[in-house]
Amino acid sequence: MRVAVLYDDISERPAAATDVAAVLQSVEAVEAALRELGHAPVRVPVPPILDGWPARLARANPDVVFNLCEGAGRESADEAKVAGAVELLGLPMTGSGAETLALARRKDRVNALLGAADIPVPAWTLVKEEDGVPEWERFPAIVKPAGEDASYGISQKSVAENEQALAAALDATALRPVIIQEFLSGPELAVGFVGETVLPISEILFRTRPEVPWPIVSYRAKWDEGSPEDLCTVPRCPARLDRRTRERATEIARAAWQLVEGRGYG
Repeated sequence: MRVAVLYDDISERPAAATDVAAVLQSVEAVEAALRELGHAPVRVPVPPILDGWPARLARANPDVVFNLCEGAGRESADEAKVAGAVELLGLPMTGSGAETLALARRKDRVNALLGAADIPVPAWTLVKEEDGVPEWERFPAIVKPAGEDASYGISQKSVAENEQALAAALDATALRPVIIQEFLSGPELAVGFVGETVLPISEILFRTRPEVPWPIVSYRAKWDEGSPEDLCTVPRCPARLDRRTRERATEIARAAWQLVEGRGYG
């Protein structure tokens, strides 16, 4: 089969060399696997300005699209737009569809669905653009943009121990709507799926410093290599869990995955 490998073209971003290398490393790994299976991969980069690339994809005339695109544009919502364009072209595509990708970036809507399905989530509330500081009694609490991913908009200042700190955290973010959520300390686990197969669970080992008091995976922890936040969040895979915890984490993750109609891998 002819397989279009769709990926983010971030070559024009400032200081993009490291990020470009990481993106191309993934592309090359997928291409190698496809060739080994007897398929013919063709690269289709998606630029930050989304106009025009669907025509290039159509000209590539693929049998299927392997979607590695996470949103090369200016907004995280572009990830779902890219998937939607592939769907409009009528091309089969790996991974979740546009509807699931759009839903999954909205923490408030996913939390509401999880709660309605009796899947446990910490207490939370939504704060819209026009809202003031709501009444909130569960501290510590964390303030997170409701419609972003990749920890965008999350820092050590996002965690509040009292009402005054909560008001400051809300005032510090221009990203509305946001959610206020009860902050739970403890290990952070990630459960991945490929089809029905559960991947080894990974965990984040948190360390603290005076400038990094809260055990969270902030934006800097994810994307600023060598920063104090990065050094205080150490990944480990597989996670060292007892059987009961591992089974419960897998059960909850599978229920959430099915609820948002995840497909393929995630």
